[in-house]
Amino acid sequence: MYNIIVTDSRIQTNSSESRGAGQSVSDERGRFEDLLRVEYREGLYLPDIDLWLDADGPREHSVISHGHSDHIAQHRSIVATPETARIFRHRCGEARVETLQYGERRDYGHYALTFYPAGHCLGSAQVLVEAQGERLVYTGDIKLRPNVAAEDAVIVPCDTLVMESTFGDPLYKFPPDVVTFERLYVAVDRALSDDRVPVVLAYALGKGQEALEILLRGGYRVTLHGSVWNISEIYRELGVEFSGPYEKYNREHVRGRVLIAPPGCRKQPMITNIERRYIIMLTGWAMHKSAPYMYRNVDLILPLSDHADFDELVHLARASGAERVITMHGPAKFAAHLRERGLNAEHLAHHPSNKESETKKRSTKKASTTVERSLFN
Repeated sequence: MYNIIVTDSRIQTNSSESRGAGQSVSDERGRFEDLLRVEYREGLYLPDIDLWLDADGPREHSVISHGHSDHIAQHRSIVATPETARIFRHRCGEARVETLQYGERRDYGHYALTFYPAGHCLGSAQVLVEAQGERLVYTGDIKLRPNVAAEDAVIVPCDTLVMESTFGDPLYKFPPDVVTFERLYVAVDRALSDDRVPVVLAYALGKGQEALEILLRGGYRVTLHGSVWNISEIYRELGVEFSGPYEKYNREHVRGRVLIAPPGCRKQPMITNIERRYIIMLTGWAMHKSAPYMYRNVDLILPLSDHADFDELVHLARASGAERVITMHGPAKFAAHLRERGLNAEHLAHHPSNKESETKKRSTKKASTTVERSLFN
């Protein structure tokens, strides 16, 4: 549905193909003595080059990996892909924007930036930072499996890999997407045949469009909550061609259609007023044994995620050829899993949405968490 051309010839789907087995990027140019400091200060920060990436709060300048609300803030200026910049303006208003296409390297004097697809949502980017002789990659949120509504992710050879690890627990090994698609189709068919309205819960950006494309490929009539509609229209504006027409929600026209709405709407009148409804939640957390209790009043929970699962994360860490791996936005024990597999890994920070972080942000500003060079010597 969406084709992307990456212009940097160094990118490989498996970094060992471009270097001999067991040879890292560092081996190619000689081992480096010092590594860039990596800190978490309500956002990822590289103090040696004064660079913010996905800063949680407003900054004078920040690189933005993608447009989800937990990765953006009302910065005065940003660097992002054109797609993310468009979504940023929709969600946060105007800012000074500098855009980079995938594979386009730009030199900022004491560092250079290049973006590569992350497969998470349209325009999502991994950020390659080249500075002081080091190649550092920040993945942002990433999905290695093909995404029907986003560019396919690639693996970028690097010295330091700063990676999300949302599903960094062996519990989260997702079934093939085709199996999940089929389960979704069967559930929708059953609901429609029973004169019920299938309601698919998916976030407005990314998973909403993924669900839309999956359902359109299945031949269903689809109606969209306003927020999902708005982002889908931006996708079309940016060149995405969906596999059929879709409608904006009208409460008088929901019968015989599949309604896609954000998860937060499931207790709102828009959905509760549909007397005969069948609610389907799309989330990677479906694999958790407590999922039925986490998502009450939901009829079916399907493990469709826009994040990498455990096996993908391990593959990403290995295939990058990184000298050090820094995990964040997930369980600290994922770094231990990587160390057990012979990788040099440490955990940096919990996701800012967890309750402990929110409490700290409301009271005293959280002291910076730093991964020091010494941990990787």
